[in-house]
Amino acid sequence: MTNPDTYSARFTLPDLIERGVAGVLRCPMYRAGALVAPTQSGSTVTVYDASGTAVVDGAAVTVSGSIATYSWTPPTTLTLGERWRIRWSLIMPDGVTHSPENEAALVRARLYCPITEAD
Repeated sequence: MTNPDTYSARFTLPDLIERGVAGVLRCPMYRAGALVAPTQSGSTVTVYDASGTAVVDGAAVTVSGSIATYSWTPPTTLTLGERWRIRWSLIMPDGVTHSPENEAALVRARLYCPITEAD
């Protein structure tokens, strides 16, 4: 049984960040099985490259459809690779800040799943 006081982030896969292409990072937060919107004011995101250097540092998030999001176009000068990290600092309605992290990679082109539910 899930503790109703516990929040969890739902990351289905590592984030694939496409170099030089506008994209949106997302962090849906759940509590007791329900999507819960973080407070937009004060919630931030930091993106670390493979060496651990913050390439986006404490940027303000937007809350859209109850999900924390961050729109970003990574510069084409960044080095492609794995072992990137995205760390969210989200202030939840109870006033507690939660800091979920997801793995990421800076890629030349995003991969798309070749099948759908219709298949």
